[in-house]
Amino acid sequence: MIAINEKVSLGISREKLDNIKAAGADAITLVCPFCNVMYDSNQKSIEAAFETQYNLPVFYYPQLLGLAMGFDPKDLGLQMNVVKTKELLGRLEPQGSDG
Repeated sequence: MIAINEKVSLGISREKLDNIKAAGADAITLVCPFCNVMYDSNQKSIEAAFETQYNLPVFYYPQLLGLAMGFDPKDLGLQMNVVKTKELLGRLEPQGSDG
């Protein structure tokens, strides 16, 4: 829809981002490349258009699976995500071991 009516498209995405944030989510997981365009690539545009901030990292499901399997974030292409994942990943790292 973004190619036809950007304002409506961003508004619909804003409503979804509002609901995701209100639910307390730390990130979004998806499998659809078009959803990636809306929620990662256009998140900053949505924030600017509606004077709000989400800062919700967006992961493809295979990226999360790779992280769970111990792959390096760079090998999973996380550096290419528009909404940066570093802060969230830092919160998820083990903080030490008791033995």
